[in-house]
Amino acid sequence: MVRQSDGNQPTNGQSSRNVSEKSSMAISEVETVIFSDKEVQPSDTNDIDIAERLPPSFAESEFHHIQRRQVNTARGTLLKWSEVPSRYPNLSNAWEFAGWGSTYYMELEPSDIDQFHTTRDKRTLIGQWRATSIAGNDLIASVLYSIGPCVLQAGKYAPISMFLVALLMYPMKRIITEVATALPLNGGCYNAMLNTTSKTVAAVAACLSILDYLATCVVSASTASAYLAAEVDLPEKFSAFVLTIIILIAFSLVCILGLRESSTLTLSIFTLHSITMAVVMIASIVMWGRQGNNVLIENWNIPDPEGTSPLRMIFNGFCIGLLGVTGFESAENYIEDLKPNTFPKVMNNMFSFLFVINAPMTLLVVVLVPVPVIQANAANAVSILGQYAVGGNRWLRVWIMVDAVIVLCAGVLTGLIGAIGLVQRMASDRILPRLFLIRNRWTGSYQYIVLAFLVLSIIMYVIVGGDTTSLSGVFAVAFLCSLSTFAAVNILMKYKRGRLVRFIKVNLLTSMATLGVLIGSLIGNIIIDPEIAEYFVIYFCVVLLVVLIMLKSAWLFKLCYWLFDQMDFFHRFESFSKKAESFIQNRIQNIRKAPCAFFLKTDEPHVMNKAIQYIKHNEDCGHIKLIHIYNKVGDIPELMENHHRTLDEIYPKIQIDLVFVQGTFDPATVDAISRQLDIPKSFMFISCPGKEFEFNFGDFEGVRIIML
Repeated sequence: MVRQSDGNQPTNGQSSRNVSEKSSMAISEVETVIFSDKEVQPSDTNDIDIAERLPPSFAESEFHHIQRRQVNTARGTLLKWSEVPSRYPNLSNAWEFAGWGSTYYMELEPSDIDQFHTTRDKRTLIGQWRATSIAGNDLIASVLYSIGPCVLQAGKYAPISMFLVALLMYPMKRIITEVATALPLNGGCYNAMLNTTSKTVAAVAACLSILDYLATCVVSASTASAYLAAEVDLPEKFSAFVLTIIILIAFSLVCILGLRESSTLTLSIFTLHSITMAVVMIASIVMWGRQGNNVLIENWNIPDPEGTSPLRMIFNGFCIGLLGVTGFESAENYIEDLKPNTFPKVMNNMFSFLFVINAPMTLLVVVLVPVPVIQANAANAVSILGQYAVGGNRWLRVWIMVDAVIVLCAGVLTGLIGAIGLVQRMASDRILPRLFLIRNRWTGSYQYIVLAFLVLSIIMYVIVGGDTTSLSGVFAVAFLCSLSTFAAVNILMKYKRGRLVRFIKVNLLTSMATLGVLIGSLIGNIIIDPEIAEYFVIYFCVVLLVVLIMLKSAWLFKLCYWLFDQMDFFHRFESFSKKAESFIQNRIQNIRKAPCAFFLKTDEPHVMNKAIQYIKHNEDCGHIKLIHIYNKVGDIPELMENHHRTLDEIYPKIQIDLVFVQGTFDPATVDAISRQLDIPKSFMFISCPGKEFEFNFGDFEGVRIIML
């Protein structure tokens, strides 16, 4: 229930007055409108009749005391609008005035609060092992396509490279855990960046994640095709190249049909693959015991290629071997759906599987299989190991092929679902077109996201000509960029969000050293194959361009408005000029009409101004609501309304309201306010909570932190 102190309607739909009206409005008139005992105007008659029929609540009666105390402080400091030179000499700038802000009281009913708890109680949360299986499928499947390229680069030193990769992932596990437990929000590094830096930087991080998901799908599909083509004689028209495209199309149709990856399915696939890898390793160890170290000695005696050194080969293998940890960063994408205190356990499980499988499996490859054989069959290295592990029989190799196709196709589905979630969130945050929020009328799936992702995947695969090595390189760059983002945001959190409570805290030097190693590995991958940088840059620039156009759409329309103003020729045609002027104005106003909210605790003007500045620079918003939640009237800062009126005058292009709500600042109250004001939580902002804050930040479901 909204009760305005000035008798106007709530400002969600408030019409804007033009600049001349605002400049002519007297200070006394403004003071009459805001927090004053005004005279009854004819237009107010209906409101007065309604008010007489409805007795005021106790909370509203207290609110009248607020009015009297606020209006008695610092009167006469209200600033007056003054005319400023316009950058549009030929066109009107009256549309830039957003309208006067107002002050009103909003009352929450008990049913509003209860609705939050009812919704929360209906949620189904995921346990430790089911959560591990979702991201773990990508992680333990990555060994299928990472060992071959690693041996190709490092040769006999590949086990050392893989061991170093596992060592790097230990501090990386702690870094991701710190970020995720401090900011437990779905969306991965995009949301982490959104709460520590600007929205533009977060959008760039999201582009890296999109490319990561894109490469995950393409590499998983192409590797599954390679494993199948190595064991089955495919018809001439169904080569591995064509089969990869068919797999991408098939699983895109699965998503469009609304069949989502369930935790039960992923756990089954995860269990199957774990058993398969255990059988391969046990069989390989038994064969090693039977035949001894003959193959290992032969491999070790192979001379290094000319112009290289063992250290360089180990480094190259390390750079490529980081492909074997893809999926390590994926668990944060669904952290809001996990049971409490589950995420650190999930990360420990992921690291344990990585440490037990990747480096030991690479060692067994070098022990049992001649390095030239692996280098000639890099795309299906684990299948070759399976054949050598059972003395040349094919039964284990066929088993590995079936397992690889299943788990890698599950990786395609995981990449698609991850991309759907991220693009959906970006579209909700007004970064990508709202077209992506349209659901299929029959299945409820986000069909346009899936179709766009399918087209990009096929184009990427066709551009590289199905070359698995080049695809792996593009994948490595995208993945390493995404992983480096977590290390970077960890450092930013220590500087900007140091008050946030987190499960663990990583030493700053450790975070900086890990970031340095990841950047070095990224550069190393580009040096190994410079062409992958070209492919990566092309895709990244295309995705980034689309994102930035949407993010800066209001600015682009303003630029068009200015360019049109400068073209005197068009202004000779009065009818066309007016239509074009009106069209651009309406587009800008439609973009800026959606309100944002900031939960205000203090009346300090620099805090209020800092919040307004953040919203001004990061959101296309012409309407801001400053919300103060109070328990008792005496708790309300005395100068809050006075400073609000001053700031409303300072920012004529932004309508600034002050909303008082009696209650407690908690997730249920914020949820009720979000629903009443029709403001998404991703456009509601707060200051960084401290250690004494009794709630988990993730319980606020998307509310953003914008200042220390």
